Amino acid sequence: MPLDKNGTLLPRFVKDSPYDRNNRVRVCKLEEKQTDVNLALSMYRAACSGNFRQLVVCSNDSDIAPVLEALRQDFPEITLGVVLPRRAPAAGINTYHAASASLEKYADWTRHHLLDSELESAQLPDMIPTSRKPIRKPAHW
Repeated sequence: MPLDKNGTLLPRFVKDSPYDRNNRVRVCKLEEKQTDVNLALSMYRAACSGNFRQLVVCSNDSDIAPVLEALRQDFPEITLGVVLPRRAPAAGINTYHAASASLEKYADWTRHHLLDSELESAQLPDMIPTSRKPIRKPAHW
């Protein structure tokens, strides 16, 4: 992954405080490359295996639309789902997060948010052993 040497402005982490878009810090950021292509290939290969009745992508990136279109055309028997990687609206707030129209066009169903409890249960352990130094999850996660 190439390194963005100029840095990127991101909200500063302040423990026990919601992030503040006005309080930013410049950080070096790794740029992911070929993620969309790798995701598309994985989804298509999964469909080709014949082992799945449903494929779900957690994204709102319209770059994924071509693979959903190909899956819809080549594997019409597979159910396609799209989950937006967004937090549920706060209680009492009726906010609707629109999905990319190009994704919804090919999806059989769309979910517009994830619950905090779902994200919490999907977290990796605090420490992951490796052949070298273990990977530790930052305390603020």
